[in-house]
Amino acid sequence: MQRLGVGLLAVSLAFLGSIAPAQAAGTLTVWVNSGEEAAYKAASEAWASKNGVTVNIVAKCGLGDCGMSKLGPAGAGPDLFTASHDNTGALVKSGVVTSLSSVIKKSAYPAAVTSGVSFNYQQWGIPIAVSNIALATNLTLVPTGAPKTWKDLESTATSLIASGKASVGIVTHIDGYFMQPFFDSIGGYVFSNKNGSYINTKQVGLNSKALMKNAALMDGWLAAKIFDKSNTYDGSNFSNGKAPYAIVGPWSIDGLDKAGVKYEISSIPAVNGGTARAFSGVTAVYMNRFTKNNLLARKYLVEVVQTAAFSKAITKANNSYPANIEAAATVDAKSVAGKFGAYGALCIPMPNVSEMNNVWTYWNNAFADWASGKAKFGAAMDSAAKNLNTALGNK
Repeated sequence: MQRLGVGLLAVSLAFLGSIAPAQAAGTLTVWVNSGEEAAYKAASEAWASKNGVTVNIVAKCGLGDCGMSKLGPAGAGPDLFTASHDNTGALVKSGVVTSLSSVIKKSAYPAAVTSGVSFNYQQWGIPIAVSNIALATNLTLVPTGAPKTWKDLESTATSLIASGKASVGIVTHIDGYFMQPFFDSIGGYVFSNKNGSYINTKQVGLNSKALMKNAALMDGWLAAKIFDKSNTYDGSNFSNGKAPYAIVGPWSIDGLDKAGVKYEISSIPAVNGGTARAFSGVTAVYMNRFTKNNLLARKYLVEVVQTAAFSKAITKANNSYPANIEAAATVDAKSVAGKFGAYGALCIPMPNVSEMNNVWTYWNNAFADWASGKAKFGAAMDSAAKNLNTALGNK
């Protein structure tokens, strides 16, 4: 028994990359977002062949926790799965993920990226990609290019609308995620943030003093058609040349290219100067706490997922920006991915606390009420803040 115990200890200490190929043989199942399975398979192929491992890449993951809160404990989940970092808090609290603090190489990622997968002072995911929205400018309508200031954007949009060349100014989804840059620009926030970390969920800023003071600006812009309330979930005005600007993500690029739109990607100017901060999101790989392939999964995370080549391959396939610093350094600053990444570096990490489930409900409903004319912006946000505080038990 003593000899067996020593042997098990030796294997446990070996997981950081020194497991021999014979010990690595087995099967790993990894859930990824639909449409990305080919990229994951290609990026895992050499390692799988070398180690005699079958890596099953399955397109089963999507929004939220990928159903792991139910599937994990039931033994029906994968060994590893991808998810956006804002699910970290909920995943940890539901007990379905394993801490990867002893696996992650923090120096390989920017601090803002590691903070996204951190919760309760531990790291729970291995970052792959960083994504965020940005401003797209229709260069046919605005040949001078992306606006440098909010005044430039507003005056250009107003002039084009008045002349009949445009129907609206900015095509965007009118909800918390897509409107965050404008919300941030006039002084609003979700929770108190310190150095990229959300540490105080009792301080809700949906109705901050600054936002309430500036709320009428949003009403004026909506009335002036700066925001496209009729196309809340439709980018056709931009694609059809009837809007000078649109809020887009990496996922929008294929559609814009196929539509033949001549566009430029840039940061979003803030109302009072500088840059309005959108939410940045980190796609990461998490480990199912109930996996029976713990050591093999860790080996894969160390030897494959954390490499610059892997981050570069996945992000190239989906137009996102590498989370890995070495991989990011190879991205052309003038490329679409490079421009998304440059703006993303100025953005704020999306809150990863479990309380965000409640935030989205009240915040998005407030935006919907405002866009539909049911409430003025200030009143809608004040109501959302009060309802959120009640739901969270804040005094």
